Amino acid sequence: MLSSRILFFLTLCLGCSCSAPRMAFHKTMDCKNLAAQLPGKVFLSPSPQYTETDSSYFAAFENELSPACVVHPANAADVSAIVKIVGSSSWHATPLAIKGGGHTPWAGAANIDNGVTIDLRHLTGVHVNSQTGLATLGAGERWINVYQQLGAQGLAVAGGRVSKVGVAGLITGGGLSYFSATNGFVCDNVVNYEIVLASGDIVQANARTNQDLFLALKGGSNNFGIVTRFDLPTFKQGQMWGGAIYYNPSVYPQLVQAFSDFTATSTPDEQAHVLIATSWSAGAETGVSNIYHASPVAAPPSLKPFTAIQPQIFTSLRQDSLLGFADEQSAFSTDGARQLYFTTSFRLDVQFMLHVRELWLDALKPLQSVPGFMLSLVFQPLTKGMLAKSAQLGGNSLGLSPDDGPLVVTLLNSVHTNAADDNKIVTAVLGLVRAIEAAAARQGNAARYRFTNYGHKDQKILEGYGKQSIARLQAVSRKYDPRGFFQQMVPGGFKLSNVLEGSAVE
Repeated sequence: MLSSRILFFLTLCLGCSCSAPRMAFHKTMDCKNLAAQLPGKVFLSPSPQYTETDSSYFAAFENELSPACVVHPANAADVSAIVKIVGSSSWHATPLAIKGGGHTPWAGAANIDNGVTIDLRHLTGVHVNSQTGLATLGAGERWINVYQQLGAQGLAVAGGRVSKVGVAGLITGGGLSYFSATNGFVCDNVVNYEIVLASGDIVQANARTNQDLFLALKGGSNNFGIVTRFDLPTFKQGQMWGGAIYYNPSVYPQLVQAFSDFTATSTPDEQAHVLIATSWSAGAETGVSNIYHASPVAAPPSLKPFTAIQPQIFTSLRQDSLLGFADEQSAFSTDGARQLYFTTSFRLDVQFMLHVRELWLDALKPLQSVPGFMLSLVFQPLTKGMLAKSAQLGGNSLGLSPDDGPLVVTLLNSVHTNAADDNKIVTAVLGLVRAIEAAAARQGNAARYRFTNYGHKDQKILEGYGKQSIARLQAVSRKYDPRGFFQQMVPGGFKLSNVLEGSAVE
């Protein structure tokens, strides 16, 4: 029997030669059809609106792509119309890209050459229901506006830690927050999704309606439709305490030990949140801890091991708002740079974390002459308690259980200046990831889970969700998208159709 993927492709190509000029013609026609149905919302190059979207991504790799046209829908009905128009042409459908905040750095994640890029920038709004306390967030929102609007009411949600990041991509990938110890992954907090399906239907997915889709959307990326709204519970939140501490690299072993003790403790401080890093920039290494507490109490006992490490180069420790800390995280990167994310995970082990740093230092050596080169190695904890909270909130699609913890989510964040060095950097950092994973397997520290929000396109991310989770996600995809529209015509993101049979990890 032919797979649905092959049947869908044959349906698209039936009656056409699929030659490049003919396909380009039909992409132009689809843009014209969209413009006719959505006047004033479809833009071609070099219009200001096209240029604004095509230059607004976090990374240069996305900015360098050139869609045939850009569409700025105003609401879910417009998104539905776009899907229906593009999907209705059974033999020349044009591929789509979906842009929320555009923070995923690799080329093609949320933009597309010669296709249609849907920019959700006008699907905004942060509204709190005074009766239920639920916040409704438009899929085009960024956390900066969410925190501004909610902070003015003395409220917050478990959302992103970087203010310029978009709401949609962070949530659909899983997401971590400053409140993960009490609230699990960000996706665990969503109580309702409004989503446009491949049919163009606008449906709700929650614990009562479309329950299987609801669970799939909690970490399942953009495999099932275009989410246009998220509903999350709010909670009271005032001033917090925290910031960054920069250290001499000689104290890195102490930093790792403090991280391990914080992560493994049997009496966790659920108001605390920690990341540690070592970063190579301008020919020098610097250690960093980012420590936060949901209360304004300075240097609480759980975080004193980090504040006590000396020598320190500089600190930004202070009382501040949730928005203030999220803005500080935003300042650590510059939009439009040649920057990439790569990820892996492993079981908590101090000696292995120190070994990972040595592998990182070895990988740096041949790259130090690359113009503008920087590479950060960042460790973030998934504690048993955090994973238990995630399960208590109803679970998600990530395939994790409390018994999998504690884990160390690892981010490798590279930056360089010139396009000529792209392949060199990607090859080297992916090689470092493989070296870390091989060492973890040898030493009994391997973990299958990979944090989706940090994944590179050449990594097997969904496979780390495990066989059972992948089987459920694929069943949901077949149910709500039987033609495979979002598998074939929306190539950005990590696609279920690319998970080869038997490749998901137990």
